[in-house]
Amino acid sequence: MAREPGSSPTAGRSPGRPGATPQGVAVRPTRSHTVARALAALDVDRLSAYEVRDLPTSAQPEGFTLRDSAHPSGVVVSVLGAYGPDWSALLVRLRTHLEQPSVGYTVEALEGLDEHEVMVRRANADELQARRALEPAPPAEAPAPSRAEVLEAAGQEILF
Repeated sequence: MAREPGSSPTAGRSPGRPGATPQGVAVRPTRSHTVARALAALDVDRLSAYEVRDLPTSAQPEGFTLRDSAHPSGVVVSVLGAYGPDWSALLVRLRTHLEQPSVGYTVEALEGLDEHEVMVRRANADELQARRALEPAPPAEAPAPSRAEVLEAAGQEILF
């Protein structure tokens, strides 16, 4: 298949490729099963959407749901929903875990979602670097005491 000179080999690709949000942040595709793996470390149940449908908030079991959805840029992202009597506290707990630099996700509101739902996507390198910069530095190790200091602390003296 011949290309016109000066045209890009990716020019005809679908908009499902990573795009950019209006803020200029690249959106990486994120599937719900990868987010579920990241949340497996927490002791929270993954619920089926059918389990919580049509139940009042007070009767809902505590847990979360995940589903794939399309970002306005066309990229597949995950939608995380928190359920239970205290769904807002659960949502904060899940968000805090996912946004740790070691886990590497970004949690944002997306137009058209319910108040107990948020969009989850893989964080890009700039976001992860900014998060790592905000982490407190590990405490500096004190230098190892010399042999003379160890003996002195033990009540002994060096003979030579």
